[in-house]
Amino acid sequence: MVWDGDCEFCRKFAERFESSADSDVEFIPYQSLHKKYPKSPKLDYEKSVVFFTSTSVTIGAEAIFSFFNVIGKKWPKKLYENFSLVSKVSEFFYSCIAKNRRLFGFFSRILFGDNFMPDSYKISSWIFCRMLGLVGAAAFLSFWVQADLIIGSNGIVPFSENLTQIESFIIKSDLDTSKWLAKPTLLWLYNSDLWLNIVLLIGFISSLSLAIGLVPHVSILLSWASYLSIASVSEPFLNFQWDALLLEVYLISIFFVPWRVFDNKDNIESPPTIGRWLLWLLIIKLMLQSGIVKFTFFDVDGSNTWRDLTALEYHFWTQPIPSWLSYYFDALPTVIDKIALFFTYICELIIPFFILLPRKMRRIAAISLILFQFLIILSGNYGFFNLLTITLCISLFDDQYLRKLNFSSVVNGKPFPKNYIVYKKIKRGLSFLVLILFVFSFVVFIGKDLKGNRLSSSDLNEKVSVLEQKILGFSQTTRSINSYGLFRVMTKTRPEFKIELQYEDSLWVPIDFDYKPNYIKKKPAFFFPHMPRVDWQIWFEALYYEKLLSDPFLLSSYQNFLSTMVSKGLKLSNISIDEFLSVKAKKILKTLPPAERNSYLNRLSSSLNSYLGHSYWFAMFLSDLTDKKSSVFHNYRIKDNLDIIKMKISLSLFTFNHNSKNSSNWWVIKNIEKSAFTIEIQ
Repeated sequence: MVWDGDCEFCRKFAERFESSADSDVEFIPYQSLHKKYPKSPKLDYEKSVVFFTSTSVTIGAEAIFSFFNVIGKKWPKKLYENFSLVSKVSEFFYSCIAKNRRLFGFFSRILFGDNFMPDSYKISSWIFCRMLGLVGAAAFLSFWVQADLIIGSNGIVPFSENLTQIESFIIKSDLDTSKWLAKPTLLWLYNSDLWLNIVLLIGFISSLSLAIGLVPHVSILLSWASYLSIASVSEPFLNFQWDALLLEVYLISIFFVPWRVFDNKDNIESPPTIGRWLLWLLIIKLMLQSGIVKFTFFDVDGSNTWRDLTALEYHFWTQPIPSWLSYYFDALPTVIDKIALFFTYICELIIPFFILLPRKMRRIAAISLILFQFLIILSGNYGFFNLLTITLCISLFDDQYLRKLNFSSVVNGKPFPKNYIVYKKIKRGLSFLVLILFVFSFVVFIGKDLKGNRLSSSDLNEKVSVLEQKILGFSQTTRSINSYGLFRVMTKTRPEFKIELQYEDSLWVPIDFDYKPNYIKKKPAFFFPHMPRVDWQIWFEALYYEKLLSDPFLLSSYQNFLSTMVSKGLKLSNISIDEFLSVKAKKILKTLPPAERNSYLNRLSSSLNSYLGHSYWFAMFLSDLTDKKSSVFHNYRIKDNLDIIKMKISLSLFTFNHNSKNSSNWWVIKNIEKSAFTIEIQ
């Protein structure tokens, strides 16, 4: 192969080709050609690359294809020889590049850096494996300390009751489906708190195993199965987007990590191309969807704070659980908020496309997104989500870049032994199928996001294809091919529940949540990467209750729902609409005409179904407080020596206090009077 030694652009390509060629292919600049080979033909080497073989001399694009043919990649040369269109287009583009080598050299430095050498990702895959293991361990441990409160036998929504209801429903409905498909969880095997803790232990240990590189693919599979088992029976507490993201990362990473017994510094290989692109496409999906929904979803009043650049005027104090740093972020000037918004839009709508470009652009994408996630960590409490996203971004760094950051000790790997070849083929085949599924679902999800929540009649009547139904069904069942879109609509208020218990000594005692604001002097907590699930969920419930305040019927029916559930100790198995009708209401209904009576009962039934779907857990939580269950007794410090006779529930509006006169107060609180109601405890 003869090339122009004075051309930097040519030199980079020559180095790239030489690295992939056999030792019998010689690369030489034309300036040295005649010194070494005096009898070589005199050609215009300055204008075009020339490739010599024992039987032929080729130039231009044909020379490049001839080189590939010699090193074993024969299909480009066959296309060139058999299709005239391919040869004409190839030579045209080669001529354009050859004539503008300086311009293309300039862009190559921007996109590739100093060389065109093939990218490898040994170091980043090694770091990714360790970080994913640590993130997974943090996720399991965070939920483990809350498992007894949430889904234990004495918890708010015991997993045993959940599974019993599902099994009973399948039997009664005579459905042709398996309980394992309805709820894919290992908890079907044994119905006990001990087995629940064993599943959590399996997940935690397998995550630590991944962190040290012990059987990475098996460790990921066990982590995925364990987390799916917990998430399937922990609704709504594990319905957050980072729970879905963790499951999806687990599934994809099976095809990214090495299939070895022990992944150490001595046997690292660059991850498979398909596995690597699956992770990269996941980053693109996560960011792009989160950016699109900010512009296509609107509040009930038609407003969009993301479009009018006011979102951050609300975000820091209305987010589920702000940290004390959120207070200072909220105090920043409005101009800083707007700059931060533009940075958010760039990170979510522009930077993701950099991942599709050569390595220098991917480095910019990785650094930008990691910085973005660090700022989110500082400004709020989102559990392990941001650390998981940072872990994903690590996969974008190539070895050339990481060597410069003193990670040079992890660079060489031994090739797979022959007995591993079959596993590589299986892995490649499975990863290709997952890639097809991923891409198709990606297109479906993006299409839905672009439509937003202002759907036309044609959008509402649009039929869903069978294939789309199966994709969405797989997504819902396994929670491993997901749609994302963080903060679609920015909340503009911060309602907080105030729950008070009256004991037999007539004292009202408020329930103090560890992480949520309860009083004006309570300093917001910073607890990264832990995620207090109950505190988070109560934030959603308070927003839901606030929306009901504008409708007297919905307000009274919601209050009656909670009162009846708590005072009568009802469960899903013994709920009927009659339980929610007072004696007075029943008498009134008897006097109404049949049509009006049926209309009222239908509306009440519809409301009840809504509350059961959205607020059943909250009713159970309140009931557990009054019953003084051991799970809540320790968490919320309820007096065990006095009987509870009443419970009072109300809403208050919280905002950060930036009044210098009351600098010791973190919050300003305004009570919502019509929100308060009292439950008599039988």
